[in-house]
Amino acid sequence: MTVTEVRFGRLERRGLLLGLTGAQVGLVGVALVTVVAAGVAAGPAGILLGAPVWAAALAWALVPVGGRPLVEVLPTVAGWATRRLTRSHRDLAAPDAAAVPETLDLPGLPSRLHVTADDHGAAMLRCGRGPGAPVTLVAEVCGRGFLLESSAAQDRRVAAWGRLLGSLCQLPDVVGAQVLHRAIPAAGQEIRQWWSGQVSPQSPWAERIVADLVEDTRTDTRLQLLVAVAVRPRRADLIAARTALSESFDAAELDLVSWLTPGQIAALVRTAYDPASATRPLASSGAQIGRSRPMGVAEQWSHARSDSAFHATYWVSEWPRAATHASFLRPLLFGAGVQRTFTLLARPLPPGKSLREIRRARAEQVADASTRARVGRVEEEAHRAAAAELTRREEDLIAGHGDLRFTGLLAVSAPMLDELAEACASIETAAAQAGCELRRLVGQQVQAYAVASLPLGRGLW
Repeated sequence: MTVTEVRFGRLERRGLLLGLTGAQVGLVGVALVTVVAAGVAAGPAGILLGAPVWAAALAWALVPVGGRPLVEVLPTVAGWATRRLTRSHRDLAAPDAAAVPETLDLPGLPSRLHVTADDHGAAMLRCGRGPGAPVTLVAEVCGRGFLLESSAAQDRRVAAWGRLLGSLCQLPDVVGAQVLHRAIPAAGQEIRQWWSGQVSPQSPWAERIVADLVEDTRTDTRLQLLVAVAVRPRRADLIAARTALSESFDAAELDLVSWLTPGQIAALVRTAYDPASATRPLASSGAQIGRSRPMGVAEQWSHARSDSAFHATYWVSEWPRAATHASFLRPLLFGAGVQRTFTLLARPLPPGKSLREIRRARAEQVADASTRARVGRVEEEAHRAAAAELTRREEDLIAGHGDLRFTGLLAVSAPMLDELAEACASIETAAAQAGCELRRLVGQQVQAYAVASLPLGRGLW
């Protein structure tokens, strides 16, 4: 009996010299030049007087904040401070303003989102009006079971899903793909409507028991799985692309529920920013695109607030480092009591570009190893693991597999701030059980939430 296992490489950290980025090397160089110039000009006293300059440069280059050096955190902090000073961290809708058909102006997106329908009624999402702006097609799918299947069936479905992802690398028109797993509140209206037609006055005792069970569906959650694929419209036939994707879903043993319509996209946007609307009777009937934007969004350093909820978005900074079962994300995806949206972004890289990047990274590793040997630094196990990961990637490419850049985002929502804190603690515990490391994105919560909660097929701008 085989056991389905997956293995992830470490987060790639490339640098210009000894693991330092170009900005860090530049700041270290400024510090050294300052020390040498001050020493030549005034001796030890000059070095001491110039301490504020060279010490600040070294601090910006080497002091870590949240696992990143200060110089890399600076753009995020500067953007956040600018939005605070200009009061653009709050976005309020104008209810009396005329809605623009098929257009959404959402906080966190660099340009307006245009949602149109093709000849078959399926939605086409485009961020921006430029002729080269990618078009995103969104499909709702459901699996055929995994956790309770035999090991052979699990192996077959994991391999089929891998072939689906690998096929994206072979299509030159595909810009990116997104898998979005939502756990949203459900009103249970369908169940209650069905039960109202089944009530029989001849069995009042059984009726009361079932009525209690049906009433519990008011606090139930509904799981939804979406797959969004962004393609270049000038080179791709969108109808043919949708047909090919439908066939790929079937080959990956995924059932295609439907291609989302503009009305369903509007309802998805509304429930993302106003989760309480999901329990209203008319929430599933769709809405006009121009009227589905949030009434207000306020950005804080570590969270964001929209119509009826607070949100916190995490980045999956590390996947499991040891070989693990393919269902390792189960604690994150199916944990009870937390409203969350998990997004997996995949950006395909052409094989030629991937091989060039691998060879450039290998040359950097060889140069760093030579530098470490000259300065007497011992080679760490992390350096050997990075070299082994490059070798594995190159072997996979030569064997005909595709190369994908993955980004994992997790958005957590709650109606109150204290409930959000409890939900975040629960999610962090679930991530530890899954073998993943989460980092809370700060200073960019509105942008991150838009990418994590909406099926745009694109990463952070």
